[in-house]
Amino acid sequence: MIGEVIVVGDLKLRENAPLDEYNRLGERMYDIVSRLPGFLSVKSFKAADGEELTLFRFASEQALEAWRNHPDHVETMKRGHAEFYASGFLQICKVIREVGPFEHA
Repeated sequence: MIGEVIVVGDLKLRENAPLDEYNRLGERMYDIVSRLPGFLSVKSFKAADGEELTLFRFASEQALEAWRNHPDHVETMKRGHAEFYASGFLQICKVIREVGPFEHA
C-alpha cells in the first residue's frame, strides 16, 4: 500500500537478558499495538547466519507515531535499552512503489 510505513528492527539481546521477562513484555506490547488503529502486522525472520529481523507494518506515519508515543511502549523501550538489548538499529521506511499482488498459475 503506497504510504504504508515499515519499521525494520535488528535488535540483539544481551547474553544475560532475562528471556522470560523479555517475552512477557513482548506479548504485552503486541497486545497493545495490535489494538491501535493503523497497525497492520509484525513478523520476525531469522537468517541462516543467525541475524533476526522484525518487520512492523503501519498504515501511515500517524499510526506509527501513535505507537511510538504510547506511554507503555515508551517505558518498555527504556527497559529494553537498559536491560535487554546489547545493540541494534531500527529503520523507518515508507512505501513509495508497489508491484502486485499477482499470482502464477
